[in-house]
This record gives sequence, C-alpha cells and structure tokens, in this order.
Amino acid sequence: MRKMALTTILVVGVGALFAKVPDVAPDRLTAPALKDCRVQGPIGAKFEKFMYERCWGPYARGVVMREAEEAFAHPDDDVFNAPAGMWKGEFWGKLALAAARVAAYRDDADFTAFLRASARRLVAHQRADGYLGTYLNPEFVLPCDPETARAALGWPCSWNWNLWCRKYTLWGLLAVYDLTGDADLLRAADRAMAQEIAMLRKLGLRLCETGTGPMRGLPPCSTLKPLLLLYRATAKPEYLAFAREIVASWSDGRGPAPQFAAKLATGASMDAWYPGETGLWAKAYEMMSCLDGLLEYYRLTGERASLDLVVKMQDLIWRTERNLVESVGYNDQFVGAARHLNGTSEPCDAIHWIRLNYDLYLITGEAKYVNAIEYTYHNAFLAGVFRDGTWGAREVRSHGRHIARFGQSGMRFQHCCVNNMPRTFMDIAQLGAVREGEAVRVNLYAPFTAGFADAEVTLTGDFPIADKVTAKFAVKRPTTVKFRLPPWSKRTTFAVLPAGKPVVPPAGDWYETQVPAGVTVIKVAFDMAPRLEHSGRAACDDLTDYRFRRWNADGRDARRLYRTTPAARLFRGPLLLAKSKNVNDTADDILRADLNGGDWSVTLRPFTDFRVMGAWEATFTRGDEKFAVSVCDFPSAGDELLPDGADYFSIFF
Repeated sequence: MRKMALTTILVVGVGALFAKVPDVAPDRLTAPALKDCRVQGPIGAKFEKFMYERCWGPYARGVVMREAEEAFAHPDDDVFNAPAGMWKGEFWGKLALAAARVAAYRDDADFTAFLRASARRLVAHQRADGYLGTYLNPEFVLPCDPETARAALGWPCSWNWNLWCRKYTLWGLLAVYDLTGDADLLRAADRAMAQEIAMLRKLGLRLCETGTGPMRGLPPCSTLKPLLLLYRATAKPEYLAFAREIVASWSDGRGPAPQFAAKLATGASMDAWYPGETGLWAKAYEMMSCLDGLLEYYRLTGERASLDLVVKMQDLIWRTERNLVESVGYNDQFVGAARHLNGTSEPCDAIHWIRLNYDLYLITGEAKYVNAIEYTYHNAFLAGVFRDGTWGAREVRSHGRHIARFGQSGMRFQHCCVNNMPRTFMDIAQLGAVREGEAVRVNLYAPFTAGFADAEVTLTGDFPIADKVTAKFAVKRPTTVKFRLPPWSKRTTFAVLPAGKPVVPPAGDWYETQVPAGVTVIKVAFDMAPRLEHSGRAACDDLTDYRFRRWNADGRDARRLYRTTPAARLFRGPLLLAKSKNVNDTADDILRADLNGGDWSVTLRPFTDFRVMGAWEATFTRGDEKFAVSVCDFPSAGDELLPDGADYFSIFF
C-alpha cells in the first residue's frame, strides 16, 4: 500500500482550515479512519473491481472523470433540453465525493494528486462572481411552465436541476479539499456558495421554491449537508443562517417544502400526505439527502428536534416503504412500497438509506440502524453493482432482470447511481467495527479489517454465505468488546479459541465480553435456518397505477411480469435467495410462484457454482407434496448486463 506524500503546506492546510467549528452534539460512536479499514472476501473483490473501473484506474481517470469535467467547460444543461433543465452538472461532484474517500481508503498519493488536479481544472471555469455550474444562465432556478415544455418536448417536463447540481459541485470540492488541504478549493467552494445565496436574495426566492416542480423543493434543499460542511470549515455565520432558513422551511407552514413534523403527527404514510401528488412529490433519495442534512444540523447546533424528526422519519420509511428487494421506496419514489407486490429500487435509494442509517447509528448507537443497513446492503445494493465493475443498475428489480441506463443527461459515461456506489462501499468499510469510548463494537460480519490506535479487529469467514465467522482482536490493553446480535439469528454463539465453551447470550441487541491485552480469537456461529416469508400484501391489478408505469420503465415486460397475486420470499440469514439462470434454473422454474400461504417447509443443501457467491438446492415440502429448485444469493442472480427480454431471476416462490 503506497503512503501519502503530500506537501507540508497541504497537510497544514487540513488542520488550519478544516473543522474550525466543532460539533455541539458529538457522535456517540467513532468510526476508524478509512486508511485503516479493508473490505475483504468475495464482496471485497467485487468492490476492488468497481473501484478500479470507476474511480482510480486509467479508464476512470482518463475517460469518466474527464467527461464529467468537460461539462463545466461547455455549460448547456438549460440549453439542449430547453425550456427545461438537465443535470449533467451533478456528475463531477458525485465522482469527486466518492473518489476522495476511495483515495483515503487506498492511502494513495498518486490518486490524491490526480483528484486535486481535476478539482483545480474545474475551478478554472469559475466565473468572476463565483458561479460554478453547468447551466448557461445561473439564475434559471425555477421549474418551467409544463405546457410550454409540452409544446417543445412532447411532455409536460418541469425539470430544473441547477441548484441540485451545484450542491454536488460544492460537496465534491469540499471532499477533495478535505483530502488534500488545498485552500484554493475551499475558497472556490466558499465563493460558489456565497454567489448562490446572493443570487437567491436578489431573485427574492427561498431555496425550497426552486428546482423541479412537483418535488416540493427537496432536491435543492439537500444542499443543507455540504452547506454545513462549508460552515464547519469556514465558521462564516451566514452559512449557518442559511441552513436555519432551510430547516425552518420544513415547519413554517408556508410551502412548498414538506412539513415533516406536522405530517408525521397525522400517522399517515407519505403517499397520503399530499393527496393528488402520489408518485410525484416524495422523491426518495433527495428526501433522504435532506434528512441526512438534518443530522449534520443536529451535530452542529445540538437542536434535539432535528434528530427526533429524523428518527421518526426513519421509522416511518422502514415501516411503510420497505420493498421486496430490501431497499426503500418504489423506483425512487415513496409511494407506499411496503404494500406493493412487485419490488423495484433505484440504487441511489439504497445508497442513501444506508447512509442515513449509518449516521443515525453513529449518533445514537442504536443497533436497529445497523440491522436495516445489513438487509439493504447485502441485497438491493450489492445486486445493483455489476460483477465486472464497469457499471451498475438503474433499477434493481425483484424478478425478470435489473435495468441499466446509459447516456444519462446527454453524457456517455455517467450515471447518477453508478457514480454514487463507491460511497456505500466506504460507509460499509468504516462500519465493520467502531469505537464506543474505549470499547470496540463489531457491527457487520462479512470479512473486514478495522484498525484503531490501540486495537485491530479482523473478521474472516465466508459470511453471508457461511454461518460461522472468526473475529481476531489485537489490543494493547484489556478491552470491552460488543458483538451485534442479528435479529434473523435465533441462536448466536460465541466461543474463545482454541477450546472455549460456546456461550449463548440472552436475547438483546449486543453480546458483551472482555478480551485481555494481546491477541484473542473468537468463533461466532449463527442460526441460518431458511425462512419462507409469505407476502401478506394485497393484490394490485390497476395497470394505470403509477407503480405499474414505473415497473414498465423499459417498455417491454410490465404486463407479462407485473405481479398481481402474492408470493413467498426465501431468506437465509440476511440474504434474499433467488431462482436464476446462473444456477441453471429454467424459465418455468424462475416464473413459478405459488407457495404464498400454506404450511410449506424448506430445507437447503449447498452446492458449488462459480457463477454465484452461494448456491443451494431448495426442497419445499407440504404433506405429500414436494419439489426442488436451485437457488442462489440475490446479488449474484443477475448482477450484470443481460440479454434483452431475458427472464433471468426471481425472488418469488
């Protein structure tokens, strides 16, 4: 692993200019530095491929990043789709935000220098007044008239992503500044944000009044988080004041911003908050980005109401929007996905759901947030990352095949979800083990290494395929260790090697033990008995429903594959299992789904197939009835570009 070789000036820059404003409400838990973490095992190998192809390899540097930079040399997001606006200005910021964390993870001086040079090339396009963006007209921030758009474009498009794109540019600059300490990048970010605020004041607009029409200001208001990071770095009171305005818009009753607290008090799911706007206003990952900004606001101000609101929203989302691929929402919208028979998720929704729960966990220390992350990460997220590392899905779906998109917003090599994916791998790398004061918490069980000043944790094994892992602790002093008890495991045991007797802890969230100074090895065994879960979801055969249209996004298979009757799902540990051509299932095997209800039992016999992480023969029995079918882990069932029209997998039984 190559070590950092930054100049003294740059290193001093980090300490002198970043973190000027401390947290008023510090997190309960502390994650290890990225350079001291490693994601390992088969999932780690998938991640390494993706990092190489999309972040630091020659194609990523010379093609992907350069195309994203060029968008700023030729700003036309408001021209080629006139009278509406596009979003190619988001891509550099997303790449930079992810790549800066990858550079820190790799401890890679060469890649760090590349990112600094890229950011400086971008800043060269900043205008004299501070504007840095991809809209030719910086003041084009309002949605256009839908009927004007219909006449020009053929549909009532009210897209405007100007300030959304600027948010990512700001955030990307701050991420590279944080990595390198280059004060010029912080100054550029400062000037860009100052110009935006001054422009909105001149136009007489609140931030929530801008952006794409039906979305109630959620995309531009997600500026809250990088705005607060900028405040943390500069201590400029005008940035905190602007943040307070954004937060106030969610409770002042003036609209259009969603009134989170008032609507939560009704007890209704989000699809009932604004009648007539179902499928339009509740844009999932943009909303979760706003909620993550509220957590940053809580850290900096200590205003408990912000944290309490996000806690309640997280609960509402998981109860009412948890979908059948273990993400949230229905193809990027909060429209009551938990009631729906078909599952489809934009990877960005999984990415931001994981991030929201990650921050909630660090702040509160509550295990339920890791429980949610575990399901989403091991299913919807990993299924969306293609196995060759070059691309990913636009929609992760419950059956048929996942859908990919190319050439988004006029670009050839960019996609919103694909550019975001490395951020989740970085979150997971830092979540494996964390510090709670002097204690160490083990949160996740796929292979990883996490290092701290006085301790190192290494987890080995073949989780989530295998039901056993080995945890090695190398500590300089006697240390309290806490293991998360996954709720899917009815009996989890812990044994100190080489000859310790297995311990079965009482029910709860954590198993706590002490390890002495030196090296201690603990074997952890889980109950991974298969679980057949019946849907319990009502039939939906309304083909005019918004969700049917979203399922039909590729225009080919909606009526044929769109489910209108319930079916069962099969789990092993945190993993969804699926039928797939990758384990030689036939089309009839894949599409058969008639086990919902009844007293079926299931057994699993493992076998080896190198096309998947895990493979089993599943035998289903009810009285004298019996049949068997091959199954695999859901992430391996279809994580690649597939032939058009192929029914490649299904989670339904």
